[in-house]
Amino acid sequence: MTIEVRPLGADAWHQAFTMMELSFGETWPQDAADVERARFEPDRSIGAFVGDTLAGHAAIYSFTMTVPGPRSLDVAGVSLVGVLPTHRRRGVLTALMRHQLHDLHESGREPVAVLTASEPAIYGRYGYGCATQWVYAEVNRAKRAMRPVPGSDEVTVRYADPEKSLDVCAGVRDAIVPTRPGYVRHNEPWRRGEIADPESERGGASALRCVLAERDGEVTGFAYYRSKANWEPGGPNGTTIVQRVHATDTASYAALWRFLTDQDLMSKTTHRRLSLDDPLLSWLRDPRAAMVTVRDGMWARLVDVRRALSERRYTTPLDVVLEVRDDLCPWNAGRWHLAGDGSGASCGRVDREPDLVLDVADLGAAYFGRPVLAALGAAGLVEERTPGSLAATSRAFTSEVLPLLDTPF
Repeated sequence: MTIEVRPLGADAWHQAFTMMELSFGETWPQDAADVERARFEPDRSIGAFVGDTLAGHAAIYSFTMTVPGPRSLDVAGVSLVGVLPTHRRRGVLTALMRHQLHDLHESGREPVAVLTASEPAIYGRYGYGCATQWVYAEVNRAKRAMRPVPGSDEVTVRYADPEKSLDVCAGVRDAIVPTRPGYVRHNEPWRRGEIADPESERGGASALRCVLAERDGEVTGFAYYRSKANWEPGGPNGTTIVQRVHATDTASYAALWRFLTDQDLMSKTTHRRLSLDDPLLSWLRDPRAAMVTVRDGMWARLVDVRRALSERRYTTPLDVVLEVRDDLCPWNAGRWHLAGDGSGASCGRVDREPDLVLDVADLGAAYFGRPVLAALGAAGLVEERTPGSLAATSRAFTSEVLPLLDTPF
């Protein structure tokens, strides 16, 4: 079977939309599709053709993301990846992934690609590693008592119209984007998408609600959430479904969470995308008040090892030779001398014995600061040739706060 991968051109959205419905086995409601279309970049959409049949599709969102330093880095947000059910297991996805990565390299665009996976087991073979995790937390209102947080009683929380308060909420989020690796700087379509409220995606819950946190007349935080009532014979058993919470200071963040976890008629509060080090989990007096599920979040792939490793900063001074395995992107394979600290970094080819030998996917898993290299070494997946080099490299790669993708795509 001959597969030709090429740009889709002017009709990219219609072709991608049809492809996604077939490959994901669902009908995409028009109101939700309209939100996605506003963010779609047709010039970064590619299709895999078998004859005249569009057998597969992949797209890229042009993101600017925080990496350890903190620094801002342009990354390729890979999304809308699908293969026709009639053409699965025939090399279509591999052709798409190879074309996309090689094109990024040859064009000199983003040195790192990221994605969220519907089937996580797929993407390791294309050099992606799990770079962030998501915590799904369900907080029981009856047990939600929180430890006192200095200054939180001085914060007021009030309702605001999501549309009218969009600029001020976006300003709060812009201010905190540099504070955590994995945060995406939103352009206008993504800002608008934050308050998009397709009825098809409410799942029986209310329209989107917005509250603002204020101190001394200044907006210091906000939250987006929905309420889902549930009336049972034993009493009300509703759910507060939190979509996003951000604040520029700890006291305001605590005040917002106190409000969200103590809603009348709501027996629990949920959030799908917390970090494992989110302060909420430390504030709860009863650690069992939150039922927590941890899953993979963002997967990262180093398209250009030299550029990617040079662009981020390192928590502790590092001087190491890495031997990288990369079958799909052979320009990355080989030995690299990485030297860096909190003020700068350099990476270049070298003809020296390596300190560590690892797969490019393992570099992707560690790139945004997740403390994973030492664990991969303990699992036998990263080979230490120089004693002590694994621990030193793991410390240097680990960020002070855990990375988190707060913008699903």
